[in-house]
Amino acid sequence: MSKTCLAMALLTILGPAHAGEAAETERTVEGVRAVEAHWQKAFLGGDAAYLETLLDPAYVSVGHAGNARPKSEIIALAKKVAEKKLTPQPPEHPATIVVHDNAAVVTDSASGDTSVDVFYYAGGHWHAWYSQHTPVQPAK
Repeated sequence: MSKTCLAMALLTILGPAHAGEAAETERTVEGVRAVEAHWQKAFLGGDAAYLETLLDPAYVSVGHAGNARPKSEIIALAKKVAEKKLTPQPPEHPATIVVHDNAAVVTDSASGDTSVDVFYYAGGHWHAWYSQHTPVQPAK
């Protein structure tokens, strides 16, 4: 997958851009939605400082082709995407967010893809641990 395609896939999964007034530190669906919105903004703006804090040191993102990208590659990609000056787009539909104690899973099936983000809550903040972006297979 090209870096541009990866950037567009990340735009799709990071789409929950209307997070309302929820604090990112809340251990609620609204708190996770706020983190997802900030993540999108940080990725598009190349905000390496926020991404460094959000993404766990062992964070990995698995793309459409099954290629795993570590945190460092995602941050580097965000810096390149920022040069394109893309604008966050509101999602066509909100992602499904499930929060259970100190864990959250965000699932979004937009644009023919299914994306999953896995978070954990520690030190008063949500941290992204894993993401996967999978093309939806047509029904046979």
